[in-house]
Amino acid sequence: MAWRAWLPARAPRPWQSIALGTAFGGVAVGIRVVADTLLGGNVPFLPMFPALLLAAILGGYVGGAACLVASGIGAAIFLLPLAADTLAVHIGFWTAGALVVAVAAGMADSVRKLRLSEARLGEAQAQLRTLVGELAHRNRNALFVIMAIVRQSARNAASPAEAEKLINARLEALLRAQDLVVQGEGGTDLHRVVAVALAPFDRERFDIVGPSFQISADVAGGLALLFHELATNAVKYGALAAPQGRIVVRWAVEGQRARLDWVERGGPPLTPPSRQGFGARLFEVALKPQGGTAERRFEPEGVVCELMIPGSGSGADTVDGVIGTPFSEAAAPQAAASSAVAGVAP
Repeated sequence: MAWRAWLPARAPRPWQSIALGTAFGGVAVGIRVVADTLLGGNVPFLPMFPALLLAAILGGYVGGAACLVASGIGAAIFLLPLAADTLAVHIGFWTAGALVVAVAAGMADSVRKLRLSEARLGEAQAQLRTLVGELAHRNRNALFVIMAIVRQSARNAASPAEAEKLINARLEALLRAQDLVVQGEGGTDLHRVVAVALAPFDRERFDIVGPSFQISADVAGGLALLFHELATNAVKYGALAAPQGRIVVRWAVEGQRARLDWVERGGPPLTPPSRQGFGARLFEVALKPQGGTAERRFEPEGVVCELMIPGSGSGADTVDGVIGTPFSEAAAPQAAASSAVAGVAP
């Protein structure tokens, strides 16, 4: 059906269809009047049928009906006056013409609907291909983050039981963050991420202050693990290890980012750790792929952590979770703890 290419996507408005059909009918009558000397008077309606076909295809039922009326009246006035002996011819033309209009207009409507369905199907297939590719990519990165958590937790644990406890706690923090992101349809508010990540701990000892700030799924997962590590270390060695200790979590929005401070006070005397564990590596890479930063200081009064958190509209340039660097198996230990630490691909 080559004519589908020039068929308008939509039928014109009623007044346009009437004008189009009337014009086609008038042209058909004019052609027949001019050619009357050549064709004789035996086939007065011959040029009308192509006009009816075009008018119905382009103008729909309204355009076809207008062409039928215009050509029928024109033929009765200029070509074949309506009389008793010509009545059957006129009735035959109107009947055949109405059939042509109905078939042509119905076919044109079907083609328009088919073309629209094909376009929607193409869009749906493209979206499905994108979704499947994104899902495969995110699943791959989710496996890498689980591998990184298991490997580094087992390496730093003193016993299998402790390793199991560390792994489960970190995975639960990751799952809570992902549930929050799913509920927020791909993004969530920073305040909710903080609240969910710190829910297993004594919330009465936290002072959480900050405005509403939307973050993406990548950032939410990484932050959940960061807050979980900070709170866990605070229970073991920091402010939450002493009855009078408190933790202040506050942030302020600076353009497309939020500057967050985690400040521990009132805990036991603190000394920097002698070796790097999962938490230290997490601080180095957790927010880097999304364009954020995380710095931790061990001050005499307690741990101070400063985060620069990108918002959901900041749009850092990432490739497979590592800025400017394609993902590779050799980079798995670090990349898994960075982009995949959120369990999702950027």
